[in-house]
Amino acid sequence: MKILREYGGWAGALMVILAILTSLLAPERTTYILSVGGFGALLLVVGLTLNRARVLAVLKGRRARAAGASAGYVLTVLAVVVLVNFLAVRHNKRFDLTENAAFSLSEQTIKVLKALPREVSVTAFYREVEPTRQKLQDLLQEYHYRSPKLSVRYVDPDTNPGEAKRYGITEYGTIVVESGKQESRTNTGDEESLTNAIIKVTKDRERIVYVTTGHGERSLADGERGGLTLLKGELEKQHYTVKPLVLNQGVPADATLVIIPGPQKPLLEAEAKMVGDYLERGGHLFCLQDPGSDPGLQAVLARLGLRVRKDVVIDKVSQLFGGDARIPMVPADGYDETHPVTKTFRYQTFFPLASSIEIAATLPEGVTATKLAQTSQYSWGETNDAEFKSGHITFDEKSDTKGPVIIGAAATRKMEPKAKSEGAATPPPVSEARLLLFGDSDFISNAYFNASGNGDLTLNGVAWLAEQEDLVSIRPKTSTPRIVILTPAQVRAYFWSIVALAPIAITAVGVGIWARRKKL
Repeated sequence: MKILREYGGWAGALMVILAILTSLLAPERTTYILSVGGFGALLLVVGLTLNRARVLAVLKGRRARAAGASAGYVLTVLAVVVLVNFLAVRHNKRFDLTENAAFSLSEQTIKVLKALPREVSVTAFYREVEPTRQKLQDLLQEYHYRSPKLSVRYVDPDTNPGEAKRYGITEYGTIVVESGKQESRTNTGDEESLTNAIIKVTKDRERIVYVTTGHGERSLADGERGGLTLLKGELEKQHYTVKPLVLNQGVPADATLVIIPGPQKPLLEAEAKMVGDYLERGGHLFCLQDPGSDPGLQAVLARLGLRVRKDVVIDKVSQLFGGDARIPMVPADGYDETHPVTKTFRYQTFFPLASSIEIAATLPEGVTATKLAQTSQYSWGETNDAEFKSGHITFDEKSDTKGPVIIGAAATRKMEPKAKSEGAATPPPVSEARLLLFGDSDFISNAYFNASGNGDLTLNGVAWLAEQEDLVSIRPKTSTPRIVILTPAQVRAYFWSIVALAPIAITAVGVGIWARRKKL
């Protein structure tokens, strides 16, 4: 009994603490935790009971009251902290203070997530030890933060083979995105792949891109430098169906948009009329015309107030970057800041051998035209063919077009609404014809598609024509190096103020305080 009175309470308290620590470090050892914790609690109660007189005396003392007051303060602070954390979890807000928003989603992704029409589930088949799993978790956490309609779960194929077999998973790192009856899969856990997979499963309409052929255009099947296999592959990644088009039967009714990629021979008059009729029906056309070629579409383009000049753009700025003056460059500030294609686009693009574009001073009724991409003021449109071929090119104020010149333009025209059918609650929506016109087709070819921002500009243009402004190319975030260059005077100032004076001042203050206290 004497041993229990002297040591029972302390032993019981230690055993309870040991049980609590074990529950935090090894919660699976339930039997051990309950046994040690229960026996420790029993010893603690017995020890306090046997020493009840001593305990009551301590509790009634001044120190106990002071300790009780301190405990009250501590509990109050803990209650405030718990309340603040509870409110923060229920109403949280994140801030990314990095210069290039390295830890934030792009504007395109945020727009897609806020407009989700229904629930979307993401299932990531990653092993627990997968090196890239944590990076994916951080990214998907941002997705879920932006939209509660998106749910995420992680499945380890090794520990849950039944779930992997149900989905037919044959490769680690597969991400399955589902919504309704739609499903999309990707093995790349980056923002672009995930966002485009979400768009695919929430967009029920098939979007078909037709690319004309038969007039010397760039070919979808050509894998060489002049072909369009890279463009075709990127469009298919973004879930477009890409088909060749022979304009002998007109433009199919299921066409989302039509691309005319640099024809070297003119279209037949009947074919040009079919393209014009397609635009008259509210079609969407991506036309690319190279210098020296005449596709026979002047009348079609004129209906929307655009014309490709018979010149070649010369750009002296390209020479400053070690390039050819005949490869004009559109600088980062050369894009229209309001049009959906370029309002968030700030990357240089290159257009080998391009012609300039003219927008009519007076546009046809209902037409809106935009200077989408312009070169710098140190460029011009060269019209002297002999001078161009000789290589000794100079600007002629009388015949050449002074820069900046337009290389890419966009035009729209509101179509007359169809007559309201009897019994319809609302009138049909007003459609619009859309046209993108560039004085070059090289920039979408395999040779230049991945050069700087060429591919992104092309995909943004296709997305706008397909009325999918949210489906655009999302460039990865890059970290900007931070370099500080100091003058000799600044180095001396920082040395004396931080390295020398600060420690000396702190030491002097400390010695002063010590000397003062010693005298007291």
